[in-house]
Amino acid sequence: MHESWQTNYNDIKEEIERFELMESGEKTFYFDVHTIENIFDFYTDKFQLDKAERVLKIGIHQHPGATSLQVKQAIILMEKGDDPTAIRLMERLISVEQSNPEMFLNLGLAYLRNNRISESIRCFKLSLEQAFDEREDILLDIAIYLNQQDQYKHTISFLNPGCKTFPQNESLLFELAYAYDKEGDVIKGRETYEQLLAINPFSENAWYNLGILFIKNEDYENAIACYNYTLALNPEHAEALFNKANSLVSMGKPLAAIDYYIEYISYGYDHLLPYHYIADCYDQEGHPDLALRFYRLTVKTDPIYMPAWLNYLAHLINNALIDEAIKASQEALIHHPEIGEIWYLRARVLLLEGDFEGALPALQFCFEDDPDSLRNIFELYQVQKTVSPRKKPERMIKNWLKAYPDSPAAHYLATSFYLLEDRDINKAAFHLEIALSENAAEYDFFIDLFPRIEKMISRSKKLATILNNIPPYEF
Repeated sequence: MHESWQTNYNDIKEEIERFELMESGEKTFYFDVHTIENIFDFYTDKFQLDKAERVLKIGIHQHPGATSLQVKQAIILMEKGDDPTAIRLMERLISVEQSNPEMFLNLGLAYLRNNRISESIRCFKLSLEQAFDEREDILLDIAIYLNQQDQYKHTISFLNPGCKTFPQNESLLFELAYAYDKEGDVIKGRETYEQLLAINPFSENAWYNLGILFIKNEDYENAIACYNYTLALNPEHAEALFNKANSLVSMGKPLAAIDYYIEYISYGYDHLLPYHYIADCYDQEGHPDLALRFYRLTVKTDPIYMPAWLNYLAHLINNALIDEAIKASQEALIHHPEIGEIWYLRARVLLLEGDFEGALPALQFCFEDDPDSLRNIFELYQVQKTVSPRKKPERMIKNWLKAYPDSPAAHYLATSFYLLEDRDINKAAFHLEIALSENAAEYDFFIDLFPRIEKMISRSKKLATILNNIPPYEF
């Protein structure tokens, strides 16, 4: 876990065989400290931690004063998740041994994992100060640890000078570019990946990650160029194929994207998202039959994948495929009975069929699921009036306001009622002020639903004043 080099098996083959003979109880051997360290590193490199721990016990028994072995004991404790004990052990060792870079490195990691950031950074710096021939490897370990714990600013502070000292180290450049990316510094991230690619133009991961940074700047042409390099190096690079297709969609070339989604599928990668995106591409390009085929494939592949149901149902509704939409909405609700948007689409299907009574409970669910949605309460209000024409609209609105007094949607609806039906400016003003204070951004949609109201508000000094006094939204 904490060594940056791989033990050469051939160099210690005899020592490993002697240890395994000792394990079997056949013989007892003496090992010097260096040999114990090598055998320990060999087993930890192979993730055989039980054997690593056993050889370490032998070493500590034979060399109880060897601090280097006790540092490795701390490594075992950390592997077991016992950071507090490992920290206490290494803190005690520091008072005796001040020149072991591995000890400071691992104590820094233990502090880091326990959110003791400043102590961690101090130890990492001491580790580098003590390192000589291993300085480059320890710097990489530090960068990896910091990036794993989302401490990207500290990674940059270590690697900015470090990459100048070791300008040909691809791994250091990769970690630095990654940290810049995570910190949102796209320009420096790109510059660092380009520096890495100048050293090794055959790094497929560097080309791929550089493509991602171009996407973040919405530079899809350069992103695709990076993915082309990635795919030239590895034609089966799943993420490059997928991201190239997505980039083509973003460039307004959905039909070209389909070829790459299909190629992605041909390599045996997961079908779900490509099926969905292919359906969307065909939908965008006006090929409803092909889109429908792939929407069906998507929901069949994984009925739990909710976004596909939304697009599938919307496609059916938009193309007036009512019978299939009724069945599909029923099935969608079996898998996602808690999703308000599916209930809304179910209601739309039933309304298209003229089943207002069937749509009513679906819309009631939508409103209760999201009482702040003006769309939900508006649809419910219209259908409720159709189903129960004798029911007084004001009573319905008052009941909703009582149940959801902070709902901006309910107050917008009340505003419309008091302006258009009851002609009560004072009550309309009361509810408009609350609605705007709760959600001014919904005002445009409110006017779309009730276009007559815009002129009525502009002609009323009282209402216009309320509108103009709502910062910072601009109407």
